[in-house]
Amino acid sequence: MREMKEKNEFTVKIKALTPIWTGDENGNCSTLRETGIIGSLRWWYEALIRGLGGYACDPTDENSRCKLDQKKFNEALKAGIPVQEALNQQICPVCQLFGCTGWARKFRLELEFNTSIPEVWIGTRKKKNNKYLKRNIAGLMSDRSVILKFIQLDSSDISTRKITLDEWALLNKTLKIIEDYGALGARTSQGNGVIKIIENNLPFKNGKIKKFGDRDNNALPNLRKFFFYKFQIQFKEDISNLIGKKVFWTHALEHTDFQDNWENWKKLWNDYHVLSIAFHVRDGIRPLESVKNKRHKIFGELGRGSKVFVSHGYKIDEKTVEVRIFGYDVNNIKNEIKEKLTENLKDKLFSTSENYIANIEISEEKTSEEILEGMK
Repeated sequence: MREMKEKNEFTVKIKALTPIWTGDENGNCSTLRETGIIGSLRWWYEALIRGLGGYACDPTDENSRCKLDQKKFNEALKAGIPVQEALNQQICPVCQLFGCTGWARKFRLELEFNTSIPEVWIGTRKKKNNKYLKRNIAGLMSDRSVILKFIQLDSSDISTRKITLDEWALLNKTLKIIEDYGALGARTSQGNGVIKIIENNLPFKNGKIKKFGDRDNNALPNLRKFFFYKFQIQFKEDISNLIGKKVFWTHALEHTDFQDNWENWKKLWNDYHVLSIAFHVRDGIRPLESVKNKRHKIFGELGRGSKVFVSHGYKIDEKTVEVRIFGYDVNNIKNEIKEKLTENLKDKLFSTSENYIANIEISEEKTSEEILEGMK
């Protein structure tokens, strides 16, 4: 029995480069929640399937999300239809792995280790409803590895429940995309979730990925429509010195009840190597779309998620951090982000007119086509 359990458990060890956020029903993040990580993995897995020309339902839409009719499924099996074909007739490739109504997820995820970071707050630059608001940087990270344990679930009929080699290959590619270009968990548009994979023990890591077809899934996240940038920001002084001088912008002067927490800035940088500047970067690129309705469609608003994602700065050396900016379905501004970030960020990053930036350059740029081509 123990031998079977060991064969069904596979671990991935990751290091958080910026805080991971999974949240709970009260909007807090005191522990990493498996559901939050699974939801993020599914989101990227869906984007990958769509990028490969396959169909992935929208699990948030009651009218279009998959549902497996068990009676029809069992009748198909009795009629001699292969299991995979019977599943394909009813539910999308994503739901086959992650589950849907009538079909359980094929794996359980367990997480080990988490440590809450000290919170940092950044005020809004403009009043909303006649008052300034605060935006917080929070989440979980550690100097030690965070362990993701994937447990393939047992079944009375293992042929219908076993994770296929294709699914393992796609799950591995999903993790690789997240590590190299994206982010894991929630609040990824606000700086969270950049990771480094320390060890990956999932099966079929080097498996080839097949194309699913030529579908276009409209406005849903589709890897074929993504862009990925990494910018390295080099400062004129050590970042620890700049934090000590309190040069980074934190709030408007008129925001009189705002209280700075520079000790937490220091702790985040010294202990976790994170510079809390995702909101500064977002504030620098939001004005690139001047039409309000279009801007909200791109960068999100209450009840609508962002299509552009920005990370906090994670340490390259004592004077340099790297920031990720990625997104999908925003062809109208992705080139402007690349061309105008340097100038716009100087106006948003510091609390005075003095510019402490020595250089900003793109350290890596990938198109979705290059990423998909590299999977073959």
